[in-house]
Amino acid sequence: MPRPNTARERRADILAAAIRVLAREGLSEATTRKIAAEASVNQAMLGYYFGSKDDLLFAVLQEMIRATEQIVRSALPVGVDLAEAIAGSLTAFWEHVEAEPELEILQYELTLYALRRPESAWLARQQYDGYAAVVETLIAEAFAVAGVECPVPSSSLARFLIAGLDGLMLQFISDRDTTRARRDLELLIAAVGALVQTSTYGARAEREARSAGRSVRSASDAKGR
Repeated sequence: MPRPNTARERRADILAAAIRVLAREGLSEATTRKIAAEASVNQAMLGYYFGSKDDLLFAVLQEMIRATEQIVRSALPVGVDLAEAIAGSLTAFWEHVEAEPELEILQYELTLYALRRPESAWLARQQYDGYAAVVETLIAEAFAVAGVECPVPSSSLARFLIAGLDGLMLQFISDRDTTRARRDLELLIAAVGALVQTSTYGARAEREARSAGRSVRSASDAKGR
């Protein structure tokens, strides 16, 4: 395998190696020595790029948030209404959870690790603040495309979604019951749909009324001529 040519590529390779080791062996067993070996670098190089272990874990967290955003964005359906867009993005995210459940276990480990160590508590806050910011942005963009206002604050809707998914993921990684998890996901999607459908349907009716009004005026103008 060719070695990376730039510092950015080398950093990305080390980060990918860290995620593999953390997901495979768990936080308690993932030493910097093992991560360095996985990345084919020495421990001094690991420290050069990431500093302390907490700094490395923060970088891992940022990369996982970035990857989640990319998954959801690439799966957003085009030309559908708001509720369908949300359903499509949540389903795509869940497919990722089913494919790599060890990454979800890693994130729960990161949370507990941070909460058990006062000096690392910022990691837990950053994890949820980071995901909330991503989801809130996606919600705001979806409503903007639909041309409607979110009936609840987008920040609250984002936290609601994260809380629901958190519970579903924790249950799924505990029993790996795909059928039950998919059924429960549909209920979460339905709940979100119920929150957004009033504004969506109202905006759609308004657009249809405006369109009908323009059609009537056009017909009247044509008759007048």
